[in-house]
Amino acid sequence: MYQKKIKENNEKKVFHYIYQKRENLSIADISNDLNISFPTIKTIVNKFLKENIIREDLKIGNGAGRKAQYYSLENNFVYSIGIAIHLKELKIILGNERGDIIKETIIKENFLKENLIERIDEVLEEFLLDINEQIEKKLIGIGISIPGIVDTENNTIEITPLLRISLNKVKNLSEKYNKKILIDNEANLCAISEKFLGIGKEFSNFIILNIGDSLNMSTFTEEDDYGNFSFKASRVNHMSINFQGVLCDCGNRGCWGKYASEIALLDRFKKIDTSITRVKDIFKNDYLIDEEYHNFFDEYIEYLSIGIKNIIFLYNPEKIIISGKLSKYKNYFKKELVNKIYNNSIFFKGKETIEFSGLEEKGVYLGAAMLPIIDELF
Repeated sequence: MYQKKIKENNEKKVFHYIYQKRENLSIADISNDLNISFPTIKTIVNKFLKENIIREDLKIGNGAGRKAQYYSLENNFVYSIGIAIHLKELKIILGNERGDIIKETIIKENFLKENLIERIDEVLEEFLLDINEQIEKKLIGIGISIPGIVDTENNTIEITPLLRISLNKVKNLSEKYNKKILIDNEANLCAISEKFLGIGKEFSNFIILNIGDSLNMSTFTEEDDYGNFSFKASRVNHMSINFQGVLCDCGNRGCWGKYASEIALLDRFKKIDTSITRVKDIFKNDYLIDEEYHNFFDEYIEYLSIGIKNIIFLYNPEKIIISGKLSKYKNYFKKELVNKIYNNSIFFKGKETIEFSGLEEKGVYLGAAMLPIIDELF
């Protein structure tokens, strides 16, 4: 479980406050809201001004009297790189503190191999060649998203049950580029992006369910008003929903990912039409109007709802935020999915528990880019 504890000093608390509010901030307001003395806030604000973390806005006031000075978070005061690893592609982006994407590259290739870190090294080296010196000076670190689990106890990255890579390779990469490199499960990174850039801002506790090549879930908990938080990935991809079902790579039968991942959805439709290669093809070409296609999709929604119901029974979450490529097409299936989940339900909370991410599939690589920023500045 990743647990972020904001350093017990006023500077970190003030930065968290400014980052959340972002603009129209006065020293008096910060002092009152955080219950920290005016002189202390003034000292910290002056330090942030010198470091170009914040900027002065026009003074605001009425009449001829003294006007109050307001401040806003500066743009592009820090950058980071996010790398998202998928089954058949790698996406690498350069982003800033607000989650704005400055540069991005997609490479189509099977990356889930023993030489994963070596290929990341090659891609990263080429990517950095096009970044100017001024940006590189502000580059705070690199975040890497994987569909598996980082096992710090055994010093291992478990991509799949059959593919494990030593964490020492990431440490060596960090030393080569002289940058902090953090690697984590893609659902955990979706939780980061959702909390700081998406609808997760509104909730102190939520579950993120990322539907991609596999199913990944993370539970996010904000522990106090100062930004201390923790999140933990769960291996729901291998949660059994049918003990006599399809054989999974893990050796068990009926794993949820074999029925409700993006790959599972595409495989279902390929049984009817082998030309379908992407989720958007299913919706773009109105396949769901055809009765045979609709039946296949209805079965997919049924399996997806079974897993989500199990999650609700286990966690009774405040919110479940569904992210990933499939969330782009929520207008096609959200009503049907929610109805299946809550049909004859005995849950404590209602249909409002289910939300869909506005970040869609961007949540993974934005979270990868935000992780070094959050880890360093908060």
